[in-house]
Amino acid sequence: MARVKIIFGRSSKIVGLLIRFFDVSPWSHVAIYDEQSGHVFESVGTRYRGRKGRRKGLIKTPIEQFKKRYSAWRIKEVWTTNENWQSDCEALYQKGIDYDYAGTLSKFYLLQLFRLNIGSKHDDNCSEFVERVLKRFVDNHSPSVADWWRLRE
Repeated sequence: MARVKIIFGRSSKIVGLLIRFFDVSPWSHVAIYDEQSGHVFESVGTRYRGRKGRRKGLIKTPIEQFKKRYSAWRIKEVWTTNENWQSDCEALYQKGIDYDYAGTLSKFYLLQLFRLNIGSKHDDNCSEFVERVLKRFVDNHSPSVADWWRLRE
């Protein structure tokens, strides 16, 4: 078992407000914080400047830039059975995972009422990326930001 720090962000942009509303969560974003390197591994839907230029999808952000991007943020520690989570984050970053827009749309409860999950199996939104690395939820469950926030250590 390994302890991992996940970091939450609160955005006041329209998409962030919608995610917080439909998710019933104080947070609109979740990512993995690698304290050793001082970087945050996160899946984002808009382009941000990083080490590899402007890109969206899975990016690696210095913690200072992450904190500047959100009006509020909070770090939480969770357990994972994935002892290699740091190397998994780096490998997925090097591979270049795209952002799962359809998966984010399926989180809005109109689609959940009908049990529709239209997300991609190859791309990740922020909460799906954290799940891909940490493997905390049951198979075939696509967690939301609120699921990560409510998760006990």
